[in-house]
Amino acid sequence: METKLFMLTEHSLFMMGFVFQTAGGKAIVVDGGRPEDIPYLMELVGEREIAMWLLTHPHFDHFSGFNQAIVDPKIRNRVRMVCHHFPSVDFVRKCEPQWESDILTFDRNRTLFGDKEILAEPGMKFQVDELTIEILYYGGERHYLPKPNMAVNESSLVFKVTGKDLRSVIFLGDLGPEGGRELLSLCSEKLPSDIVQMAHHGHSGVTEEVYERIRPVACMWCAPEWLWNEVDEELEPELWGTLHTRGWMDKLGVTEHYVTKDGTLEIPLK
Repeated sequence: METKLFMLTEHSLFMMGFVFQTAGGKAIVVDGGRPEDIPYLMELVGEREIAMWLLTHPHFDHFSGFNQAIVDPKIRNRVRMVCHHFPSVDFVRKCEPQWESDILTFDRNRTLFGDKEILAEPGMKFQVDELTIEILYYGGERHYLPKPNMAVNESSLVFKVTGKDLRSVIFLGDLGPEGGRELLSLCSEKLPSDIVQMAHHGHSGVTEEVYERIRPVACMWCAPEWLWNEVDEELEPELWGTLHTRGWMDKLGVTEHYVTKDGTLEIPLK
């Protein structure tokens, strides 16, 4: 069996979901999208054990599908680890109250998966068959100002997946400019990676300097057609449309792009 990575296309308006299939016959899930995205995600998982389900941050397009899936005992019994470091319910209520119900649901569901739960901390490493997952950063509750509307995005978990003779993959979640600067200051030496998941679907994410340090050869864009062709302008200070971000990648010489508008894609790891 080969190691494979799939980026799921949207069965909802927009989302983020990835599935690793290991050579040892296990699965690793990243986020997973919304409830309507879960049936197809589970098709990619197949009969495999879900050795690890990583959740980057508590926005509905990333984790509301998990909220539904974990209630199903047929799925829950196959999950071995749930790895996240979400901000508190009070923090979400304070800065982005529109997402309170989703994180309250997650909090209630912890009684179902608490024995599988891992609060991620930088420096943690996990081995799943041939793959190593290293936690690099989590934004936590530090980034409330100056953009409260970005606070939950800035709480995102950042991690890197590596394996012998495989291309390295870094996941940025929805990290924004403030978190990106902190990421650079705390672990710049660990950022270079072959493949990058573009922060916040490729728009209004980390600044150009983060990508310059990562120096990817391939980019994964969780972007349907309407988002892939988003305007090339500064939507808010330091928050750029997708076309502008694509220009950064052009400057870096990246020609290998995987975009969810083109359907579910297998990302080459060799």
